[in-house]
Amino acid sequence: DALEERAAKEDADKTKEMVKSYAKELYRNDGDSVVGNPSGDITVVEFFDYNCGYCKRGFGGVAKLLSTDKNVRFVFKELPIIREESEAPARIALAAKRQGKYWEVHQALIQHKGTVNETEALKHAEKLGLDMTKLKADMNSPEVKAELEASKALAKKMGIEGTPHFLVGDKAVNGAPENLADVLEGHISELRKTGCSYC
Repeated sequence: DALEERAAKEDADKTKEMVKSYAKELYRNDGDSVVGNPSGDITVVEFFDYNCGYCKRGFGGVAKLLSTDKNVRFVFKELPIIREESEAPARIALAAKRQGKYWEVHQALIQHKGTVNETEALKHAEKLGLDMTKLKADMNSPEVKAELEASKALAKKMGIEGTPHFLVGDKAVNGAPENLADVLEGHISELRKTGCSYC
């Protein structure tokens, strides 16, 4: 127990240091994929992969939080590390953002049963009425590729090696506990009491 406690404290201290170093990139990066209240008082960040089973499981908690707390700003950071096929859906979602449809495409892809590859992701985008010519051009654009690389580089600098990985202020939540919405809301409530200058 003592060893576990010490390891947990070391992890928490490391997260605090990392958040301090990369706060702007994490919470206030220009062009972030933002859902919820863009002017919300607290920002939650999630690093995720569309083919991550735990990310899919955790989505219910994310959706619940966004529907019950109207003052949360939520930032999604694509981190396609589970399998090779994850890269294309991530680029398609970022391309959809350029048509104002990030959230719609995100929901479709994260709730897709089974592996999401390029073909499946494009089908979802088409069903949602996106301009497919523009989408295909944007998904292969240097801007979208750079955005994805920046997200991967940030995760690497912070030592994030698994998904989903949530950040609320300088607190991390790894994985998708069954009570995810309550866990996130607990950290948000604490931050509202103390204030957060960067999130």
